[in-house]
Amino acid sequence: MSETGIPLGTIHTSLGVRRAADAMVRALGGTQITLRIADASAGDTNSQIGLTPPVSEDLQIYPALVRTIAPAANGSKRIEVTLSAKAVKPLADQYGVDDIPTWLLTAEGILFRGKLMHIDTVISDHLGGMDYLYHIMATE
Repeated sequence: MSETGIPLGTIHTSLGVRRAADAMVRALGGTQITLRIADASAGDTNSQIGLTPPVSEDLQIYPALVRTIAPAANGSKRIEVTLSAKAVKPLADQYGVDDIPTWLLTAEGILFRGKLMHIDTVISDHLGGMDYLYHIMATE
């Protein structure tokens, strides 16, 4: 290797995979989804003891792929949402989140066609210790 050459280590490869995953989601007809998260309590007594419901915030995430999957045993509609880590990471950083899969799993849900769908599972694809795709299964 020359003195000016830059080695392609695991981190550089992982960043490339993250960019490629984002491009793939966009190329496959990426759409926008809305993730509903609960805002942290403002500290007032009524919200702390459950007298008033917690305030929620809707986060728009683009690009995303949404596909309908087999219904649940009770007939409920189910979807799989695929998100690129490149799209989710800036939002997670804004909220001080380090564990993105857990953050997604504990969200209130995903708004899809006007209905709030409960998040059942979150699976992350990763390479070299870096996530590049998140797969979210949600049920109506």
